[in-house]
Amino acid sequence: MAVGAPGCWRANISWQLRERDRNQKQRFQAIIISYNQLLEKSDFLQHWWGKRNPYFPYVSSPSPEPETRESQQQRYREEISKLQLINGELAQEVFELNKDDRRKEVELQATQNRLAELLDRLGELEAERQELRTRVADLEQANRTVKEEYDALQLQHQEQWQQLRTRELETSELIHNLLHLKAQEAQDLNNRIEKPLRAEQRSLQKDLAIASSMPISAKTETVHQGLVVPPQEVGQKGDRSFKLRWGTRSGSFGLPDQPKFLQSFKGFFRMRSSASCSEIDFGYSSVFYISRVPVRVRHSVSAHDGEVNAVKFSPNSKFLATGGSDTKVKLWDVVGGTLQNRKTLEGSNDGVTSIDFDSSGQQLLAGSYDNSARLWSLRDCELKHTLSGHSAKVTAAKFKFYFQEVVTGSHDRMIKTWDLNKLACVKSLPVPSRCSDIVCSDYCIISGHFDKKVRLWDSRSGSQTDVIALQEKVTSLDINQDRTQLLSCSRDDLLSVMDLRMNKVRKELRSEGFKCGADWTKAIFSPDGNYAVAGSSDGTLHVWDVLTGDVKASLSGEHRSSINAVSWSQSGEYLVSVDRGRVANLWTDY
Repeated sequence: MAVGAPGCWRANISWQLRERDRNQKQRFQAIIISYNQLLEKSDFLQHWWGKRNPYFPYVSSPSPEPETRESQQQRYREEISKLQLINGELAQEVFELNKDDRRKEVELQATQNRLAELLDRLGELEAERQELRTRVADLEQANRTVKEEYDALQLQHQEQWQQLRTRELETSELIHNLLHLKAQEAQDLNNRIEKPLRAEQRSLQKDLAIASSMPISAKTETVHQGLVVPPQEVGQKGDRSFKLRWGTRSGSFGLPDQPKFLQSFKGFFRMRSSASCSEIDFGYSSVFYISRVPVRVRHSVSAHDGEVNAVKFSPNSKFLATGGSDTKVKLWDVVGGTLQNRKTLEGSNDGVTSIDFDSSGQQLLAGSYDNSARLWSLRDCELKHTLSGHSAKVTAAKFKFYFQEVVTGSHDRMIKTWDLNKLACVKSLPVPSRCSDIVCSDYCIISGHFDKKVRLWDSRSGSQTDVIALQEKVTSLDINQDRTQLLSCSRDDLLSVMDLRMNKVRKELRSEGFKCGADWTKAIFSPDGNYAVAGSSDGTLHVWDVLTGDVKASLSGEHRSSINAVSWSQSGEYLVSVDRGRVANLWTDY
């Protein structure tokens, strides 16, 4: 009968009953057979015993001898007892089997019910599985679509990144060319300015030579103040003379009356006077040179008896200073690409942590582990002042820009401003964390701290103006020449270039091999601000392009220990790096 036809359920029930009867019959078939055999034997014995026993209803044979009959009856009774005992055991076994069968039937019914429930659940799970397969197919299709869009965007990003790189390189090249043109224009302007001066000097020398070859007459005059030139006729050949009166003495000299000579003389002194004022106002040349990326060590020297912590070029790039843990500050002349020891400044009671020159290059300031900062005069290389007042080591000591003031930062969570005229602390700023480095810009003080923050302070009011958060503790700060960008080095092996006009990080400089070796590792800008340089813990010197963020050079093999500090000369020609192994290396690009 086909499935689904009328009466199919009856056939199914009948088939199930037959199967159950067959399974149960197979279980008890052997017991039933044995039981039937025993019943047959019992019937046979009863029939046979009836024939042999006259008292038994079925016994028809004559009684045997009394003795034999009794013994046989006894034996038969024993056999019957045994058979009855066996029959009772079998009946008990049958009862137990029936009981077990009923229990099995109950379990079978529960199992069938459970099976039906599981079949229903299986149907639900199959439906859910089919739905999930449909959803997976839809998600795979959507994922393929998203991946195609991502690949297209990635390709577009690579193209735009390449275009950006090309534009940045073009911009860098244009800036380089512009700086070169500016430098050339400045040189041409200097030549044009100096050309009339040289012509006037040559004319003056010629006129002086002519004047020195002519006769001079002098006589004492009445004392007057100032410079008077009254022309007179002297001599027999129409020579002219003029009188010079200055201070308490005066003389009258016979010189040729040539206006050109007087103009040259006045112009020469006017140019000299102008040059002297320029030197007094600025202290050093304001011409910025293009920095050149170093390629090799020109000279290496063991600078100190211990770890070298600080190094700084003078503003005129003629010499540099180094400070070490041996409590000394050493001055070095740069002569022909070599470092020659010039002088040793003594007076510190502990290791030197930082070095700074004033704008004229005539004073040197150094911070120390002995909780103070010291000021030396480079005219006579004598210690002039000791600035003490911190309760922990001074990690940074800097001259304040354009002012006769000094700013110091310390691990005692204080930033102090010192007046060099009064030789006293005029302002103290409490800070939330240990100070690692300081830079000064006009009326702003910028400090780096161990709590992963760079703080900007108004030096006039002493209030905090802004905070820039970084990822790890700050080890150093440096500011470029035009005071618009700040460079920080931190313990997460990262250099950050910050725009001080917006007070946020503009560029992050990374290098695969760069590892910040200490809490006082220094990183600096190049004089033109185009590059940043820092030393790694493995003794490798890394140079980055600030505009693009690319690593321009990774110079290794010269230092055998962690580089602590670097300094780039204002001329852009030399770079000096110092390390924990007492070594100072002078780098050049040739």
